[in-house]
Amino acid sequence: MQKKNKANLALGLSAAGFLGTFALPESFVAGMVHHGFLAATIGGLADWFAVTAIFRKPLGIAYRTDILRRNRSRIMEALVVYASEDLLSTENIMSVLEKQNTAQLLAEYFIHRGGRERVHQVVRGVLLKAVNDLDSCRIAEELAPAIHQGLSSFAFEDILPEILHLLTKKEHTEQLVNSLATISGQVIDSPALRQALLAHIRVLRESYEKDSAGRAFVLASMGLTDEKILTMLVTRVKARLAQLQQHGVTAGSDLHTGLVTMLYSLSQDERLRDLLRDKKEKLLEQVDLTSMIARWLEENIKGENPFWLPHVQAYVDGLIDKFIGSAEWQAKFDRSVKDFLRDELTKHHGLIPGIIRERLDEFSDDELVTFVEDKVQDDLQMIRINGSVVGALVGMGLYVLITLTERMWGL
Repeated sequence: MQKKNKANLALGLSAAGFLGTFALPESFVAGMVHHGFLAATIGGLADWFAVTAIFRKPLGIAYRTDILRRNRSRIMEALVVYASEDLLSTENIMSVLEKQNTAQLLAEYFIHRGGRERVHQVVRGVLLKAVNDLDSCRIAEELAPAIHQGLSSFAFEDILPEILHLLTKKEHTEQLVNSLATISGQVIDSPALRQALLAHIRVLRESYEKDSAGRAFVLASMGLTDEKILTMLVTRVKARLAQLQQHGVTAGSDLHTGLVTMLYSLSQDERLRDLLRDKKEKLLEQVDLTSMIARWLEENIKGENPFWLPHVQAYVDGLIDKFIGSAEWQAKFDRSVKDFLRDELTKHHGLIPGIIRERLDEFSDDELVTFVEDKVQDDLQMIRINGSVVGALVGMGLYVLITLTERMWGL
């Protein structure tokens, strides 16, 4: 049962009891009960009138009733002042926030509430959206001149001779020979090279035999076919390469001297520098850098899973882990958040009264009455119930007191 119905029931029972006790024979108990019901009825009616007068005109009486409508502007202004300057003052808000450890709350969010994954989603979404919305052609057009200038000024024709000169040192020469021997061994086994060598052997053999039938007879009697000659040549070359790989090149040997001389000569050859410079310039003229850069951006930077995204996520994870494990970082974060909130509240606290006033102005008089009555109705109805109960107790108490006084004084 709603408290309003309970209050009405209490008032009705009080009135019914008052009327019903008129018929009781005169006695102390009957008088006490009758006056108790009378006082309960009076108290209940008084409280009903007072409560009703806040929201409307009880019994049509207009004098000092309908308080909420009559004093709306004054009441609203008092509410605005109370809410903004007392309840929602900067100091009150900050006193509540100061009790909270915002850094610890954030760390708990990262660890137990999926905060890390949420940060990854946000970072991924924002970065992919920003990158995929980039105009690759425009960026390529802006970057191409700078890259072209950088490549043009890059003295590759000076670097390669320096590398060749560096290779003349013994330790580098040995490594170079070993690498060349390994590569040569792989090349000599390739079918394409063997076919080319076989063709050259055939040409040489035919040239050797055409001027003398005896030469052909000698080769045939020795079983030196083109394939056998090729096999002997390949075997000899591979044996020499294996020897080079096993023992290296001896300093001062013909191979070492020849290789060093060749490398040094190339490193000092101005024609090589000019050739490299010309090749670089022609290549830069032929290459469409703008298209290459735009294509590279589209294929590598953009997309749903670009190469750089895992590195960004790893970096974010590192920051989160450092924040969780660093008391210093957490203290700085907590202080920064609270200082920021305090500054913002101080700067914009003047907006709070306007927001509250704007919200209250949205209510019409009837809507405001209904809104307030719904919020405080239960408490006000309890006042009515308590008024009837207290009235009954006071009425019976006064009746007992008056009766005792009359008997004591013989009235």
